[in-house]
Amino acid sequence: MNRTNLPVVLALLAGLWGGLHPGAARAHGDEPHGDEPHPVAATAAPAGRLEAATDAFELVGQLQGGALVLYLNRYATSEPVAGATVELESGPLRAVAAYQDAHGSYVVTEPRFVQALSQPGEHPLLATVTAGPEADLMEATLSQPVEQAPTASRPAIGAAAVAVALLIAAVGGALAWRVRRGPTVRGVRP
Repeated sequence: MNRTNLPVVLALLAGLWGGLHPGAARAHGDEPHGDEPHPVAATAAPAGRLEAATDAFELVGQLQGGALVLYLNRYATSEPVAGATVELESGPLRAVAAYQDAHGSYVVTEPRFVQALSQPGEHPLLATVTAGPEADLMEATLSQPVEQAPTASRPAIGAAAVAVALLIAAVGGALAWRVRRGPTVRGVRP
């Protein structure tokens, strides 16, 4: 074998190994590598939610499509409360939720109020609920998560990659040794 063919043979062996063992390069667990901070996986952040309850009422809400959608139920029976007045305060902002349907849904569409709640952070809310002769104050906090940009992470070298490199080095060393020794005829050196 000619010494100039050695890199070609090594490249062919590496390709053969990769083709025969495609699982050698698969991903593995989510453990950190090195002393660098482990990057946070990019996931879809849930929209801001709130929950509040008193002896009389239960209020659940979520930011959806430019509005704050609320559901008002009786606390003891989970029966929807229809036609109540729901007034909300968050800092200096105030809004009144519009009654939507018999399922106890209400919606706040006031742009400044919804935009303020859409900002990342903790937003304390005070809800005044009036349903017929009953009235109640409810405190809640709407938590809007901070969206984090995905960070690039360097690829990890796994045990299989190290094994492949060692195998290629061993085969390359054996081939280089054989080329250096010279040709043999039926196991006998000339």
